[in-house]
Amino acid sequence: MIRWFSLIVFFGVLSIFFKVHFLYTLFYLSIILPLLSKYLLKFVFNRIELDTSLEPKNIFHREVSRFNINIKNRASLPLYWLEVISYLPERLVFPNKIGELVRVPPKSKVSLNYEIKGLKRGIYELGPVILQTSDIISGEEFKNISSLNERLTVYPKIVPILFGRIHSYQPIGELRSDEVAFEDPSLFRGTREYSYNDPIKRIHWKLSARTGTLQVKTYEPTIGAQSVIFLNLRYQDYMPFDRDYKVELAITLTASLATFLVRKKQEVGLVTNGGDMLIGDTELKVQKIPPRRGEEHLIRILELLARVVSRRTEEFAPIIYSESLSFPRWVNLLVITPKENDHLMKTLIGINRRGTNVSLFTLTDYRGDRREEGIFVYEVPNEDKIKAL
Repeated sequence: MIRWFSLIVFFGVLSIFFKVHFLYTLFYLSIILPLLSKYLLKFVFNRIELDTSLEPKNIFHREVSRFNINIKNRASLPLYWLEVISYLPERLVFPNKIGELVRVPPKSKVSLNYEIKGLKRGIYELGPVILQTSDIISGEEFKNISSLNERLTVYPKIVPILFGRIHSYQPIGELRSDEVAFEDPSLFRGTREYSYNDPIKRIHWKLSARTGTLQVKTYEPTIGAQSVIFLNLRYQDYMPFDRDYKVELAITLTASLATFLVRKKQEVGLVTNGGDMLIGDTELKVQKIPPRRGEEHLIRILELLARVVSRRTEEFAPIIYSESLSFPRWVNLLVITPKENDHLMKTLIGINRRGTNVSLFTLTDYRGDRREEGIFVYEVPNEDKIKAL
């Protein structure tokens, strides 16, 4: 701008001394051009529209999501240069700040595309995206900072369990039972005569009309196989030198067990004392998901595991005891903790003596799986041992 002002003074002095028409023209043009250039650039820049998209928004470990930036020029004039600065997740993309120069023709659109690979589980905010340009004559800058409402969820790594040696008093799946704990309405068994304590909704109206007596439907009696995973993310229980690795290993183990059991048609629940990276540290004592089955329920568990973080909290053993009381005695408890201790083992043995099956998974160096007073102990120091479960 200072150089251009010097040019205006230069042409002004020449036109005064020499009084040549051409110099007068240059003098007036040197005054008008900066104003005209600035006005036109501002006009075009204000008609630039930014649109972003992220597909898919939820990915598994090492899958790829695509972040698209679309820049549309609604003006009838081109924007000769535009710098687009995009901020991507720092833990997934390096460098996470990406700048590109583009030219946006009139009445047209320019697209920029970036791939984001799910290298590490978590919830990631994208943006902002900054558009900026400047007038080459006046030097004035124009900038637009757009905060995005785009969030990427990367599910934890899932290691396939190859052998399925996880102990249970129940076979994986459903148990036939003469004691009717649950009845599956999809497993029609037959009919019988109506009893005064039968609900109206179970009456077989067509058969009742044909036989002249009230008939009710009966179903196969089953006990749903239930497993609840207790994940210990108490910060104090992890050693400082390998805390980050062991926390991620515990979460990977949890995701792998949940996936294995859901695909074996078991009902699976989750209880953890970990925090939530979206809401920070709160007074919430535990996070829990009741036992259900199906792929949709598994995704709900994986979404929680994507957000969960280690935090300082109270001891894990009392949480296991209090939460276990809310489940039926035939439930299968899978406890994941960095290492065992006397308080924890006494608690698990007490729960086991009530008739509840308990399996303990520790992240200690491998010495061999074992059984102690009814508790099956699996030592999982790395991902290879998850495969061998």
